[in-house]
Amino acid sequence: MDENIADTNRKVQNDRLNKLNQSLNEVIAANSRAVELLVDIISSNPKRMLLGKENIVIRGDLASYCVPIEPILNRLKSPFSNSETGFDTVEVHPKDHFVRQEARACIQVDAEEHIPSGDVIASYLLGLSNDMATWTKPNMRPLRDALLQTYGLTTSPISKPLIEYVLQQHNAIMDVESGYLVMPGTNGFTWRIGFANPLVYGYTLEMKKPRQLNWQLISEDTRTLPSSYRFDNILDTAELIAEFPHSLIENKWDAFPLVRRIVAQQYKPLAKQIYEENCDEDNNSYGCMEHSETLLEMCIKLDQKIAKLASA
Repeated sequence: MDENIADTNRKVQNDRLNKLNQSLNEVIAANSRAVELLVDIISSNPKRMLLGKENIVIRGDLASYCVPIEPILNRLKSPFSNSETGFDTVEVHPKDHFVRQEARACIQVDAEEHIPSGDVIASYLLGLSNDMATWTKPNMRPLRDALLQTYGLTTSPISKPLIEYVLQQHNAIMDVESGYLVMPGTNGFTWRIGFANPLVYGYTLEMKKPRQLNWQLISEDTRTLPSSYRFDNILDTAELIAEFPHSLIENKWDAFPLVRRIVAQQYKPLAKQIYEENCDEDNNSYGCMEHSETLLEMCIKLDQKIAKLASA
């Protein structure tokens, strides 16, 4: 009886071992085919993919990219190591030349568990090669930031794609030559972002209410505003401004106490909202204002004007 049980267990174990061996061989075969495909893709794109000593150099339509080889090999050799997963940052250079202080981007791709590593790497390289199509994808924000850091907002390989992108995302009209981006906000407002003044480190911000003819200056230089990092580049700024003035009324971003009060000088619903907040001792907007005393003094002066406007 015991011998029959032992034989049965031995048979079960052998069957399971054979299945495991088959599964491992299938994984190895799939990865082998994927690596062959990867090598074939690189060799069949000699104008787009070049091999340097330490990097795979990808020549895209918008920029050139240096993808480090060693981290890729390490991921393939030891996927269970304690090192970080995913791809290392890539160097982003202007399309036609390399620079010493290049921008860098941490670009990752979504990969399902059953996709062989070689296929993921091939998809990654092809995506960089076809950057004109991939740079607008939602998960490509690091690439967009790096391209903006590389070229700025002067005429460059990204000018036309950038104009098309802000039009699609925000219904914004961008004119590189005049240095303005005009876009709708909420509540019928129109906003103008100026980016071509060499004396301005950030952006110039102006607004128009419905039926208003002239632009109203809100900030001569966004770099001087509290939490100016939120206006870090033109895309971040456009994404933020798209919610103005609704997000200012809702105080969605409490990091903008000064902007709220400047806009409130021209917009009574926002003035009333701030006035009510200031009258509420338990929820007073000064209590959570973690900024300098100078800013606090400016806000108090503006609030005096807001109180008159709100009660008018």
